[in-house]
Amino acid sequence: MKSKLYSKLVKEFQTGDIILFNGKYPISKLVEELEHSKWSHVGMVVRPDPEGEVYFFESTALTNLEDVLEHDHKTGPKLVKLIDRLKTYGADLVPYVPPVYAVRSLKKHSAVNMDKLYTYIKEVHGIPNPSEWKMIEEVIEGRIFSIHSRSKDYTCSKLIGETLEVLGLYKPKMPLNGLMPMDFSTDSHIKQLSALWEEEIYIELEKEEAVG
Repeated sequence: MKSKLYSKLVKEFQTGDIILFNGKYPISKLVEELEHSKWSHVGMVVRPDPEGEVYFFESTALTNLEDVLEHDHKTGPKLVKLIDRLKTYGADLVPYVPPVYAVRSLKKHSAVNMDKLYTYIKEVHGIPNPSEWKMIEEVIEGRIFSIHSRSKDYTCSKLIGETLEVLGLYKPKMPLNGLMPMDFSTDSHIKQLSALWEEEIYIELEKEEAVG
């Protein structure tokens, strides 16, 4: 897989691109083991100004970063600065081991309706992230038993799956709570999703960008 420095990639990021995370948190390793993949977190690039700040739309239990729209620190769906998330992900773990990140560029950026996207971002803000075991339960229900979760919460994968559905880019055939980060990678068995983006490119942070 190719890799590029963040300082080079930042010029290319556009709304709809996907960022995949390989984490060191215990729940991250559990997710990776369950799906037999190196990816345990996923989110979407949001960049209203092609020359401006790059933001990251995700659902997470982390509260260390402020939501750039609502200016709070709630769990669940939030919009944060991408570079801040990349720099701080796993920084609370000792010893700190730099995570692995990759980007997949959306093939048809013009297909993203920004008004719909921002309306959706505002609608889901403040809805909680499920507990670790609740998350596993909901994924198993959706993925294995095709049961739609009755819980009003968002895993990272469910959020991005629903975002794509709202934007008209994805018509899910399984309950959204059955999605996992791997489904947005090049290892995905969901052709409808895999076909949306280009190949993965590893993101390399320069020393001054990395933690510490």
